[in-house]
Amino acid sequence: SAVDPSLLRGAGKRHRRPFNPHSWNTSIPTTRQNILCLGMSYPCVESNIEGFGLRKDAVIENPEKGVDQAVELVRRGILTEMDGRDLARVLALEANNDMLAYTVSMEKGAIYGKRHLEANFNRTNFIKLMQKEWRLKVFRQVILDYFWIP
Repeated sequence: SAVDPSLLRGAGKRHRRPFNPHSWNTSIPTTRQNILCLGMSYPCVESNIEGFGLRKDAVIENPEKGVDQAVELVRRGILTEMDGRDLARVLALEANNDMLAYTVSMEKGAIYGKRHLEANFNRTNFIKLMQKEWRLKVFRQVILDYFWIP
């Protein structure tokens, strides 16, 4: 007795789509751990360069994120010395420890990225502000810059 092939599960030819690395619908979650840096800022390099009306590829001699790029941005007057110092520290911390740094400060000298919170961490509503901005982030370590305690 022959069985009707349409009744069998998985019957028919299967077509496998070719791999396309640019077709992701959702991003792959990172395994990097989070660090909270209090009293430090995390300026967004691209936004600050665009804020000066400059093109990144035509201006920056150090296109790779790092200490050299932070120094160049300070020398060109795109970032303040404090923001350049903090950017260099945060980028070195992330690169050498495979971490994602989140920063909190009251600094207003530059355009900051999504991992920076402008807040006073010495206030009672600080936790609520952090939860509103970053939802349920878990931080492996908290680093405090003692020179900038509000």
